[in-house]
Amino acid sequence: MNNNYIQFKKKRELGDILSDVFVFLRTNFKPLFSVLFKTTGIVLVILLLSIAFYTHATSNFMDPFALSGGSGNIAMFNSGIFLISAFAMIISILIFYGLVFGTVLHYIKAYTDNEGIVLEQTVITGVKKDLGSIIGLSILSSIMLTIGFILCIIPGIYLYVPLSLIFPILVFRKASVFDSIGESFELVKNEWWITFATLLVIGILSYIISIVFSVPAIMYTFFKTFTAASEGTFADPSSMIDWVFIVLNTLASVLQYIIIYLFTAISSAFIYFNLNERKHHTGTFEEIDSLGKTE
Repeated sequence: MNNNYIQFKKKRELGDILSDVFVFLRTNFKPLFSVLFKTTGIVLVILLLSIAFYTHATSNFMDPFALSGGSGNIAMFNSGIFLISAFAMIISILIFYGLVFGTVLHYIKAYTDNEGIVLEQTVITGVKKDLGSIIGLSILSSIMLTIGFILCIIPGIYLYVPLSLIFPILVFRKASVFDSIGESFELVKNEWWITFATLLVIGILSYIISIVFSVPAIMYTFFKTFTAASEGTFADPSSMIDWVFIVLNTLASVLQYIIIYLFTAISSAFIYFNLNERKHHTGTFEEIDSLGKTE
């Protein structure tokens, strides 16, 4: 057994979940990131390119000459490029989101199955096996959330809580896509508020941490704005987006996605086991069983 082993299968209060998320990440940082980059490496590169493409397309879309009445063909072309870049970025984000969750949760599954000992190949094999279901869940849950927020903000918030547990159910229970969605609502029944509070606090903390990576892009934008205002060229918003800004913004966005998704994925595992333990006492029964076998 790993000396730093953390027992996932037990009841936890909100404060315990928060502290254990940081402890788990600190003690598993290197092996977790090693396997994470092996499973998401290609998609990570695609995500970097899609964000850069989107940022560049945004600058063209903001060009006042391209949007003027005398350049309709250029405006239509730039609008088409903008929509394509936005679609490519959204798809890349969804796939990356699913792969991060799948990798982290399969890592935790191997971690709990072997009491802290994780083999990379076991994680990679598990992610490959569930790849289709993971991507399908990522897209389907995003559609459900989008519809919920479009209809009204409150349904979207309500749906987010159970849907945050669909990946742990898929990985830990080996459930199907639709069973994962159905079981997620059953799992948060009578536990919605505490689950929401935990997700909210984790979300705020991870966002604050991720903001650090935006500082270079923010400082550069401030510098460009000050320079443009002093030179009298501030009327053209597209001039604010050059290759330096695109690089800084792309790197900051990807790092923010990694931090937020990573913290959310780990916390979703702790939340899942907490709720599962409260409803089914799985960890308690396993502990009793293991004690009986050692006697």
